[in-house]
Amino acid sequence: MIADVKILIKGAAGYDVKDSDMVLLEYIYQGEVQHVLNSCNLKEIPDELQRTVDEMTAGRFMQMSKAAILSADELDVVKSIKEGDTTVELGGTSAEQRMDALIALWTKERDLGCFRKLRW
Repeated sequence: MIADVKILIKGAAGYDVKDSDMVLLEYIYQGEVQHVLNSCNLKEIPDELQRTVDEMTAGRFMQMSKAAILSADELDVVKSIKEGDTTVELGGTSAEQRMDALIALWTKERDLGCFRKLRW
């Protein structure tokens, strides 16, 4: 949900989502939810895909708000992400390069194929 997306953005880039950003964040979230529902031919988001939707939303928000995030004083883009026994090192030496790598990682639709249903 939106609160989880805000936590992802704060944890990944050190950027606090402001009240003025909430309209855009909610719009992106609703768009990503609808995209997943349409792509998979579903009526509601399964629990297993909620994290994917949150990551896709965070990635899109970071992509659209890149200038504001990069100019923030507290900017601290992560250097690696660990999920289970897998670690992903984000390439690049600058914060902008690492942020671009993180956006690319989060905006992929890697988990949607498992949930696609045929439309008759």
